[in-house]
Amino acid sequence: MPARASALPSQRQVVLRTSFVIGRDHGAGGGALARLRTLVKLGLGGTVGPGTQGMSWIHEADMNRLFERALFDATMQGAYIATAPNPVSQRAFMRELRRAMGMPVGLPAAGWMVRLGAPLLLRTDPELALYGRYVASKRLEQDRFKFRFPELGAALRDVLARSC
Repeated sequence: MPARASALPSQRQVVLRTSFVIGRDHGAGGGALARLRTLVKLGLGGTVGPGTQGMSWIHEADMNRLFERALFDATMQGAYIATAPNPVSQRAFMRELRRAMGMPVGLPAAGWMVRLGAPLLLRTDPELALYGRYVASKRLEQDRFKFRFPELGAALRDVLARSC
């Protein structure tokens, strides 16, 4: 059942389609970033496949601010893409993560390696690493939402500094 069909006519609906949320481990395992951190610590945090696949992301603080805004701002209605304004390539994402963690190198992984290792070692779909999109939210830009963390490097440094 579509979301709009489940709402009463008097209810305002806001749908947030989230991108990769960069956040700390709040007791539920740390999500995908925790797995990527482990790979970086093991020296495996290099380019995956071609490395050109897009990675759209958002810092947890900005995501929480969007949740709050969706609850209390009556002008917000409909679907929004919840992503920071500056998506990056997978290669750039991993480079920034290694930099934030102080790891100078990361071995690359060919597509076949990811298809073999992701389900076994990371318990995840390899397609998540091998395919991606460069997505930015036009609606949030039009609504003049001010991101606290519009740049990946600062977002990663903040989350990692507060995680240790």
